[in-house]
Amino acid sequence: PGDTKSSATNRAVLQRLLQTATSGDTILVPQGSPFYLQGGVFVTGLVNVSLDVRGSLIADTDIDAWPMAENGQSYAHVLHFAACRDLTITGAGGLLDGSGIGWWNRMVLPAVFGKLKGKRPKLLYLEESSDLLVENLRLHNSPSFHLQLDDVTRAEVRNVSITVDRDHQHQLKDTMAASLGQEKLLWHPKLQPWDLNTDGIDPSGKDIWIHDCSILNDDDSIAVKPCNKNCKYSDCSENMLIENMVMTGFGASIGSVPPHSSHNCVRNITFRQISMPQTGKGIYIKSNPSCGIENNMTKTGLIADITYEEVHIMEPRWWAVWIGPQQQHEPNSALGNKCSLDYPVSGKCPTQSCVDFRNITLRNIRVTKPWLSPGVILGNASNPMTGILFDNVTFDEPGWFPYKRKYKCQNAQGTVARSSPIPDCL
Repeated sequence: PGDTKSSATNRAVLQRLLQTATSGDTILVPQGSPFYLQGGVFVTGLVNVSLDVRGSLIADTDIDAWPMAENGQSYAHVLHFAACRDLTITGAGGLLDGSGIGWWNRMVLPAVFGKLKGKRPKLLYLEESSDLLVENLRLHNSPSFHLQLDDVTRAEVRNVSITVDRDHQHQLKDTMAASLGQEKLLWHPKLQPWDLNTDGIDPSGKDIWIHDCSILNDDDSIAVKPCNKNCKYSDCSENMLIENMVMTGFGASIGSVPPHSSHNCVRNITFRQISMPQTGKGIYIKSNPSCGIENNMTKTGLIADITYEEVHIMEPRWWAVWIGPQQQHEPNSALGNKCSLDYPVSGKCPTQSCVDFRNITLRNIRVTKPWLSPGVILGNASNPMTGILFDNVTFDEPGWFPYKRKYKCQNAQGTVARSSPIPDCL
């Protein structure tokens, strides 16, 4: 650890082994001494190859020596696979450690720790690939997203554990509070630990099955991202099943789905048998601002045919149910036309008419002892949400603040059965 030259050599060795692998080969990272490597392992075109991490792959902590991606605007991902088929990444409990603390420090407090030169890397990034299996791994402390499946098809993720050092993220919060002369920082817009974008698993594409995983993080635990006409395998992120999961973070999420000139789309997604103990957010379906014209085309988006069923959300610290604009405000950025993280305490939450919300079902959802009122359903007045169904959605001891144990519900149409409380706009 701490030997940048050796970490760069290790990266080159792993890169060469993977890129020269042929069909049927397995590259083994054995148990024993940790394998430290610099980011930037980028492999393309593998067919029927396995990476078996039995030991530990740990990212080097020298950010100044970290390579940039070809676009020059982002740091190279730790492990990046593109245009692959029949790829397996497995491990019998092996560890991928992104050494993310230094990256978070620089993002939140650049004056103290140094400024980043671009976007932070992902820990494990797979793009434009098919017939994928990711299994039996531990992912820890990614600089940003832990596992991103970007424009893939026929992918399975199973028995994966994702964790972040939440204590350190909370210490960052306290440090910022002290610099502002405050005793405690609760909802300050310049710093929220779930704004560090340490997402758990972010899939886009079609025919994806994620199951039997545990995720403990401070951002979206799962965030289904949109596809559009520019995607390789589908013009819509669709046909995904996420089931038998334990997630504590900021959402079993759809989106965010911003409008796009090629029509961003997410549809036919099911979350079921989900346990969310002491999570920040629970069910989270979100659009994003920026309606208008792009490339002489009107930007549009669609969120449709989304189902959550058999979900138990226990003592959520934030919103148990949020359907509407994404709450967002990254450190050291302007709010602009975004929805404030601390809405409705202060700030604003504009909705988007250019993203359709259709046919969203919540069935057999139980929320116990939420800290806040049940939730928020915010449609747009000129393009209301349609086909919303709440079936047996119940709250035990909902919070009084800020809506007196009721939902905030506007511009949505649908039906309610066997649920308490009842969103008054449905």
